[in-house]
Amino acid sequence: MLKNRLTSSTPSSDDGFLKWVDLPHTLTIPIFEPMQFSDLFKNASDGLVETFKIVFFRMLPRGAQVQKVRNEINCGILKKYGKLTVLEIDKENKTISANLDLKGEIEGVQIRLSNYRLIQEEDENPVFEPGTIEVSREWLDTLLKTLVKKSVIPKQIEVKNLLHQTVVKSIL
Repeated sequence: MLKNRLTSSTPSSDDGFLKWVDLPHTLTIPIFEPMQFSDLFKNASDGLVETFKIVFFRMLPRGAQVQKVRNEINCGILKKYGKLTVLEIDKENKTISANLDLKGEIEGVQIRLSNYRLIQEEDENPVFEPGTIEVSREWLDTLLKTLVKKSVIPKQIEVKNLLHQTVVKSIL
């Protein structure tokens, strides 16, 4: 740490008259590193970080929320396999349409979920049911339906994470 020796004048009273006296002081000046916005969250509890994410997500307009979800899917589950280019969610008709550019595929793949449901019971985590799933590639459609039928892929997905609950409740 950098230490400087400074003197300062302090008022003193002697015989009823005010006079200035020089007093020595030692001043310690810490050297700070530049901070990034993300540094604010490094030592924060997970709950605080999740709360910030939830608040910021809720502040976004619907289109930006869907875009954020698409980006998260691309950076997460699809990172190794390709890219989600279009994500459309119709809350009124309960349909989700997605276009994917998958590695090794010449043309894009379309996925459509119809009659999806988000089930919310009191004091329980919400449960997502995708409804009918259709894929534009016959082999992939058959594989997906077989995996669901054999319960490799669940027919219902419990949404446990509080941030994910906020996301599905907002966009579905």
